[in-house]
Amino acid sequence: MSSNNGSESVWTFRIERYDESGNRVSLIPVEMRGLTFEGSVSEGDWVRARGRMRAGTLRVTKIENVTTGAIVRSKGVPKAAVVVFIIFFIAILAWIVYSVLIGSGPPPGFPEIPE
Repeated sequence: MSSNNGSESVWTFRIERYDESGNRVSLIPVEMRGLTFEGSVSEGDWVRARGRMRAGTLRVTKIENVTTGAIVRSKGVPKAAVVVFIIFFIAILAWIVYSVLIGSGPPPGFPEIPE
């Protein structure tokens, strides 16, 4: 599954959790969000997932498919791209502040104060 328009896609599914005797203990709702997804998981596959519980749903970015050995990942905007954008934004803002407050000096024809 991928997103053609750059918007976030969401995979939702449930993981059945079993005890050592093979009895189903609970159903855990899982959510993966991202711009694209790599890998696959099918109904009946055994998986290992780690993430954070939010509002009763396990939010994950990676799942290990124990049945097939595949790693399933959601991919979003790379963190490095976000950092570069923030640095660029701060640099532009600093340049504007410098130009307006410090670099422009007094307007033309402004009387000078004698020392």
